[in-house]
Amino acid sequence: MNDINIDYFITIVNEGNLTKASQKLFVSQPSLSQYIHRLEKKLHTTLFDRTTSPLKLTYAGKQYYEYILQVRDLRNSIEKELLEINQGTAGVIRLGITLWRGACVLPQILPVFTRKYPHIKIDLFEGRGLKVADALRNDDIDFAIMNVVQNDIYDEFIYDTITMERILLAVPSNHPVIRRILKKNEIHNGYLYGPISILNQMPLILSKPEQHITKAVNYALTQYNIRPHILLTTENQTTSINLVSTGIGCAFIPEMGAKICQRPNKVTYLTLDLPALIWPLAAVYKKNSYLPKRCQLFINMAKKVLALKIDDGNSQDRTSNNNHNLLTV
Repeated sequence: MNDINIDYFITIVNEGNLTKASQKLFVSQPSLSQYIHRLEKKLHTTLFDRTTSPLKLTYAGKQYYEYILQVRDLRNSIEKELLEINQGTAGVIRLGITLWRGACVLPQILPVFTRKYPHIKIDLFEGRGLKVADALRNDDIDFAIMNVVQNDIYDEFIYDTITMERILLAVPSNHPVIRRILKKNEIHNGYLYGPISILNQMPLILSKPEQHITKAVNYALTQYNIRPHILLTTENQTTSINLVSTGIGCAFIPEMGAKICQRPNKVTYLTLDLPALIWPLAAVYKKNSYLPKRCQLFINMAKKVLALKIDDGNSQDRTSNNNHNLLTV
């Protein structure tokens, strides 16, 4: 049974007359008569009561008509779904992201994205940065959202920058040095400005060596020959922030994480005058691979939602601002 035959049968039933049906379908009346004959012969049953005018269905015909309507609806549904898939508005996105980064950005992106594209599903792959990169190499995911470290770029990947993000220094608000900084209240790019010398006045809680933020921080510190005392290393950024809140040290935290991990009156986030402490958050995918349109829609949405106004880090204009909600979180 082909699609035209489905439309033939439905039109004949709806019109109740072969002449009207033939005019609507742009086929001859004899052709429709032959169509009914072949269909009834194939089904071994009579579908129309030919003693009435307009044509009426037999009981078997009514059952067949209900079935045909379901087939038509299914056909229309699959055609619509295939069109949506082709246009990128349906299907599955296989997204890779690190655990902590996912906790920061997905709650911002997904509610907006799913409202606009309710038929696109997200198959989430989470893990360490190296694990996510391996999943990308093995084609287990379509793309990943990752931070790009200047000295740690993989040649086999393409990087599409979503936004630029500062790496802030989380410090204990009650530390004597920080209290003086709070009193001075110098603002740089919307955050309290702190001198690099802070790293010589309190120990640093650093992430693990294999993590991207560790590579980015080490790259920035190396540029200025800064060698802070490392108190300990931890894989969990939330652990770092909680330890800072106790006053035992400081820690480098990505800006998006600082915005959601608030510790009022306990942790203050500083921006240091180190241009290298700004890194791209990017959509990463394999070179020479096809990126489905639905993935492009997700990336474009992420760019809109996560857009941050960040300069090149070289601005020397630090003005006073009394809005401490921007400073102590």
